[in-house]
Amino acid sequence: MTGLIRVWKELDLQDIEKNLIVVGELSSECFACHKIGIDLHSIQCPGCGIYFKYVGFRRRVQAGYLKKLKDQHPQLLFIDFEDFKKSLGKRDARKLLDI
Repeated sequence: MTGLIRVWKELDLQDIEKNLIVVGELSSECFACHKIGIDLHSIQCPGCGIYFKYVGFRRRVQAGYLKKLKDQHPQLLFIDFEDFKKSLGKRDARKLLDI
């Protein structure tokens, strides 16, 4: 039997920034170029042309919904968008303080 669980893994923040689709309540957004209104089932951004490798959610989603999406899009890596934003904030703060 398989199930979905959270796993913490070190990832390249720049790679995520360039290849992330962020799913909201009504539509999705490309994190790289901030084009909104993207269909969740798109594999490529219609604005900048990047291929999505990661997906994050602005709201909490149920495990059943995640399982359904994972079955439809096995190539995507699901990330915790809140964790990602916190990591970006820490990185940017370090850059600011190092100047």
